[in-house]
Amino acid sequence: MEHIIKSLIPVALLVAGAVVFVLGTAFLIAADATLSPSTLGASSDLAQAGRWLQFLAGACALGAVCTSGWELILRSELAAGAEIAAVALGTLLLTTGLLVSAASNGPTPAAAVTSAVGIGIWALLVLSRAARTSLAEQGLAHGARATAAGSRGGRGQQADLWLAAAIGLFVLAIGWGFTSAASSRGPGIAAGLLQAAGVAVLAGSVAAARSRRLLRSRAVPSVVAGLALLAASFFAAAIVAGLAFGTLTALGAGLAVVTAVELAGVAVLGVAAWAQVRELYR
Repeated sequence: MEHIIKSLIPVALLVAGAVVFVLGTAFLIAADATLSPSTLGASSDLAQAGRWLQFLAGACALGAVCTSGWELILRSELAAGAEIAAVALGTLLLTTGLLVSAASNGPTPAAAVTSAVGIGIWALLVLSRAARTSLAEQGLAHGARATAAGSRGGRGQQADLWLAAAIGLFVLAIGWGFTSAASSRGPGIAAGLLQAAGVAVLAGSVAAARSRRLLRSRAVPSVVAGLALLAASFFAAAIVAGLAFGTLTALGAGLAVVTAVELAGVAVLGVAAWAQVRELYR
């Protein structure tokens, strides 16, 4: 991930993706807000437009990953390029899930499972980084380089953070997979709670990395805030899934609140990406 956020063009693509995703989410909010027996057609059209925009946002994220990988290949950094290739595969599957959802005029089990597999690939990649970092830290602890590592700002304290991030991604992937059966109350509640827990763990690992001075960018607080808002949106989705709404209009209002919190989270992450662009441009 550090290869992506430290290069100007990939981060700029992430900003563009965030803007498009926010626009698509705004369409979904409008679709939920207008949901009623007399406006089903208009609500469906708005939701369809929102899902296509979200797919375009995923394509921007995929472009950011591929651009970063190409830059590494040009610099002959093949090991890092192979790692980016795994990230690209996971992003491709997630984007494919968004495409299937848009083409099917609504979420489908295939879209949810495909996206969950993509997130699972990210989790495996982060887990491998945690294992490699742990081995490196153990080697430093028994050698003369341990003191030098400590003098570089605590870079010998990363393995547990990578492991926490991997666990968060695994939990998020499982929750995403549960959305394939979210039309039922039980799976819908489980999906929201698991997704909220996974994103909350990710936010905690980023916050811990900042407290250890491993992440010094001014964009980090915005990243933590954005992830916290996304976790809140998933938790709200679990609550909505567990409630019994008497009318279609009431259900639409509840879904609109959930989607609005999601929009706020993505918008804050977009602001963080823009702050990173400004730092790199300087």
